[in-house]
Amino acid sequence: MSDQAAAPSSILGSLYSMGSSIATYASSQINSFLGWEDLDVVNPEAEGAAKGSVAKDAGLNQEERKQAWGTKQFQQYIGMDVTSLLSVPVWIMEPCTILQKAAEIMEYTELLDLADKCENPHERFAYVAAFSVTPFGASERPWKPFNPILGETFECDAGNGAKYVAEQVSHHPPVCAAHAENEHFVYDIVSAPTTRFLGNSLEVYPLGRTRITLRKSGEVYSLVPPNVMVHNIVIGRTWVDAFGPLMLTCPATGSKCVLEFTPCGWFGYGRHTYSGYVMDSDGKKHIKLSGKWNEYCDMVPCDLDGEPVPDVMPRRLWTCTDKPAGDYYSFTKFAHTLSSCEGLKRRSDRSCLYNGETMNAGKEKHRLEEMQRAEKRERESKGDKWTPRYFKAADDAELLPGELPHEKVPFYEWTGAYETNTSGSLSKQDIDGKGFNPWQYADIHDEL
Repeated sequence: MSDQAAAPSSILGSLYSMGSSIATYASSQINSFLGWEDLDVVNPEAEGAAKGSVAKDAGLNQEERKQAWGTKQFQQYIGMDVTSLLSVPVWIMEPCTILQKAAEIMEYTELLDLADKCENPHERFAYVAAFSVTPFGASERPWKPFNPILGETFECDAGNGAKYVAEQVSHHPPVCAAHAENEHFVYDIVSAPTTRFLGNSLEVYPLGRTRITLRKSGEVYSLVPPNVMVHNIVIGRTWVDAFGPLMLTCPATGSKCVLEFTPCGWFGYGRHTYSGYVMDSDGKKHIKLSGKWNEYCDMVPCDLDGEPVPDVMPRRLWTCTDKPAGDYYSFTKFAHTLSSCEGLKRRSDRSCLYNGETMNAGKEKHRLEEMQRAEKRERESKGDKWTPRYFKAADDAELLPGELPHEKVPFYEWTGAYETNTSGSLSKQDIDGKGFNPWQYADIHDEL
């Protein structure tokens, strides 16, 4: 993906630049002194929702969040990338892993099927662009997913004949690779996100490399998503915003699509909205796309100035599936389907949290992290290297225009050496929290 610019400083950031320390501000002592102990900075459109979609107070676990994020342990990381620096408590986490969350883009693969069948090159591009917007329909959840263990995999049947396989191929820096395909498309991603901790917010830069190949035309599309900001992680109701350009290019034809995601303004102005155009190699606009990234995507033909063609009604390409009402983690129905995948259920900390066993989840999370550290020590003592199971590093692979260099985002190729791992008719009791084994040196662990 191409370099993404950092977002403008938040209002709190401006206050800090005028002389107030963000670290001091985050502490509960100064909050009390300023009378901001119960400051409620809210999601402008989420009056009444539980964490994710309906909270009755200023934010769930507010006191715990202040005590955790407001300590000197976390204050030292202000302005830094904390992607793999912090081990956070399970009460701010959701019962899924980053590998699973990345798979949620597979919910609407029928858009890629339609793109592959479409004869009009501009409308074909619009279908791919709409697909690129769809994962934001599930991105409003403010909980943190579990970091994958090195060598951890996630596999699922995504529907429409698509099989999705993801693997954590690097731990420091954290990198995951994923591959999916069916008779109409091939989807490949290498994700190496970075973050910037700003005291009461966290900015996420989704660095990586995403390619979508349509089988009929052979066209390869390169995707660069917008940045994401998680607001109010210390004080107030936590909410998520996406902002900046989503860029989709097709090097073979020279066509491109740029969708501008509007940052949320005062009183919710512009929240969730985006718009942009499908343009040919000469930069001429052919189709206008617009909508709300958590609800829908519309397409309408336009003139060279970008104005919709008169008397032509917009066509809705995508509508976000209704989310289950009252879901504690604001999971989508598709996310719950992914949570039923056998491999994911075997990870004990995630399984405990999904079953409501928070204390046990914390203990299991710590145990798995210690096992991973033991693996690293063993690997270093033996001089061994880590080798992914389903992907291979390709340092000399050719990059598409706009993609980040290998130094920023390593290149991993799908090997195709995948065999479906199923356990027949084992019961939930036989699988839930049992048999998780991504380890390179299984013999050094007392308990798997």
